[in-house]
Amino acid sequence: MARLREDKINEIRSHSDIVEVISKYIPLSRKGKSYVGMCPFHDDHDPSMSVSQDKQIFKCFACGAGGNVFNFVSRYENISFAESVVEVAKICNIDVGDIEIVSNPVNTHLAPYYKLNQAFIDYTHYMLLSGGHNDVLDYLHKRQIHDDLIKKFEIGYNPNEDALYHYLKAKKFKDEEMIEANLVRLTSQGIHDVFSSRITIPIHDRYGNPIAFTARRFGESDEAKYINTTETPCYVKGNVLFNYHRAIDACKKTQRVLLVEGAMDTIAFYKAGIEDVVATLGTACTKEQLKLLKQMHVKVDVCYDGDAAGINAIYKFGKMASESSLVFEVVDNKTGLDPDEIIEKYGIDELKSLSYKTISWIDFCFGYLQSKYHLENYSQKVEYAKEMSIEIERVKEVFLRENYLKKLYEITGFDMSQRAVKKKPVLREISKNIQFRYGEAAEYEILGQMLLSRQAVNVFKNDLGFLIHPVCNQLALYLINEYRLSDTIQAADLLNQIKEEEVKKLLVDLCEWELAPKSFNLEVLKDAIRKIHDKCIEAKIKEMSDLAKKMSNPLDKARLINEIIELRRKSG
Repeated sequence: MARLREDKINEIRSHSDIVEVISKYIPLSRKGKSYVGMCPFHDDHDPSMSVSQDKQIFKCFACGAGGNVFNFVSRYENISFAESVVEVAKICNIDVGDIEIVSNPVNTHLAPYYKLNQAFIDYTHYMLLSGGHNDVLDYLHKRQIHDDLIKKFEIGYNPNEDALYHYLKAKKFKDEEMIEANLVRLTSQGIHDVFSSRITIPIHDRYGNPIAFTARRFGESDEAKYINTTETPCYVKGNVLFNYHRAIDACKKTQRVLLVEGAMDTIAFYKAGIEDVVATLGTACTKEQLKLLKQMHVKVDVCYDGDAAGINAIYKFGKMASESSLVFEVVDNKTGLDPDEIIEKYGIDELKSLSYKTISWIDFCFGYLQSKYHLENYSQKVEYAKEMSIEIERVKEVFLRENYLKKLYEITGFDMSQRAVKKKPVLREISKNIQFRYGEAAEYEILGQMLLSRQAVNVFKNDLGFLIHPVCNQLALYLINEYRLSDTIQAADLLNQIKEEEVKKLLVDLCEWELAPKSFNLEVLKDAIRKIHDKCIEAKIKEMSDLAKKMSNPLDKARLINEIIELRRKSG
């Protein structure tokens, strides 16, 4: 395995297009020389993020996020810088040779829970296949969950009478760990298995670590049909997509991911030979799960159950996904059944065929909202038209948007094509407020000149040598050092060398500064240097004046006043 060399990093950066890469994550639209989009790093409602193709940097003028293509991917994917370099190379089809990044960092705090959960899996899987519980195995086989699927999903069976607890205890696991992992519970009658007499299906994180379980009741009982692991140190339900670690490769091949509700729905599609499928483990998709879906960089086909609850869940998901610009369609399930029920009633081929029958989000809304509003009532028809027009306005393709508005007119009689949504002029207004947050305008001018020319660096070192604001001064040192290695500076590459976040932000600010110098100008540079000199002298004069006021010795005071007069004379 090779290390990531600096020249290789710069090569990947220079051969990637930041607009192309960011467009894989969020929609971008051209605005002048740059592109703009909704910033994914804060709750953005206006396009506050600008992406410069010329400079190969991005900048959000609302929350301040900014950097090069690696910084964007690292922050969006929540991965290391090295991982982001490899990810960018993959997106842009750039050969990285034998570079390999371990994407499953060992979390020493959670490792004991992974080990404990794996022991649970090994035990329950063995109990199911060992021959002692053929009734459970027969039940799964009747549901067409055969041994290959049982092994793939590591399905198991947890017998009654707390057999699991005694097994784990014999393996030297601590009671506290078992309780924290929600494998056993402490009651007034002692410690008992949580998933007693249940068929168990493990849940893994995106790296394949076992973190939780969903379990189906076996046999007749008053208990809930399904129960899941409660929140534990390694599991938060809303942060995980079931089967993500298995599905990711299949999704890259098919360029889509099928989103279903539960683990059994996922397994049902595997019966049909469809493996690009993940589940939310419930009907409500969370923001974290939405983020995981976006990180797959493929189209999402939502295939929730066809009953009323499933249809309502599609609408809730669609509203959230549409607002976050996720690319998705809706599987047109008119059967009223879940995937397993479709197989049972119509066969595997029908489920396979259904998974590719999709409609657009807008077409789904036309039908769904008509069932929610009484269109014979004028007021409700107005609300229907308003809600539909909001969704239609998000459609990027002009011809589709016009056709949807025409259809809305045919249904309601309201022409919503003239409904204008005024956008606040966020970018320009905010940029003026933050452009000098790290120092004086003269310091920005000096740094801007230094970015453009080695000559500016030489003048700076000879005539000044420092900047007042510490962040500005730190960036100046980076620029001086960079010119020792190269005749020119690429800001997008320099960002890879800078460790301090504030210095990175300053460099991005400089690149996006509307008044940044376009070419080296010695006269302008010297004028900016004089301003910094004068600023330093003013500060020194104030410091000496404050000291003079406190002096009691007339001779010392007179000497200090003479020094102040001399400083003022030098400053002109």
